[in-house]
Amino acid sequence: MRDTAVERSVGNPYGSTAARFRRYVRLVAYDASKESVRLIKHGVQDDPSRLSRRRRFAALAVDVDGDVAAALFVRRGAGVSWQEVHVLAHEHGCWRLLGGGGGSDDDDGLGDRPPVAELPALLVTDGAGSVLLESGLLPWSSRYVHHAVLRAAREVHTVGVAGRTLAVPRHGWLVVVWGSRRPPVATALGVDGRELVSIRLGASHRPMPEWYRA
Repeated sequence: MRDTAVERSVGNPYGSTAARFRRYVRLVAYDASKESVRLIKHGVQDDPSRLSRRRRFAALAVDVDGDVAAALFVRRGAGVSWQEVHVLAHEHGCWRLLGGGGGSDDDDGLGDRPPVAELPALLVTDGAGSVLLESGLLPWSSRYVHHAVLRAAREVHTVGVAGRTLAVPRHGWLVVVWGSRRPPVATALGVDGRELVSIRLGASHRPMPEWYRA
């Protein structure tokens, strides 16, 4: 069972941004910024079937939406495996790490993806989060970058999100990022291109008050 209690969000108004970012970086056993940028530029380069003492982390998936991106990794911990999302923004010609989140599980998730009979649905949201990108004059005017981790069943060939097509890897893990306030819809497609199911993604963020939305 995945434990998603460890969730870090840089720029959260509750606490020091710098202190939270230092705690977040210390949690990661590899160079999160370097490996995430490599993943954005080159995509997933290898497909290990498991982690080991020699292979302590692996890239799972990446998604880019304009000037924001999210990279999904799994790393070996003490008795558990940690799945971690790193969120980045493209500013002044380079990618800057904003923060991220994650959770632990007994399994590293690198095995072959199961059929839908062994999952709750063809496409499942396994976690979501938000990271502050720009502070506004009012709390609800700030800009956030949102992400969601998905698990696709064996029957799903690709997933369409906001005009992008994400190929489903062997293990079935995907990450989706978006910078807009309205969450996108993720549509699972079969090998023949037929739509199988659609789900609206979501991430926790500070909502606008009713009087402002009106």
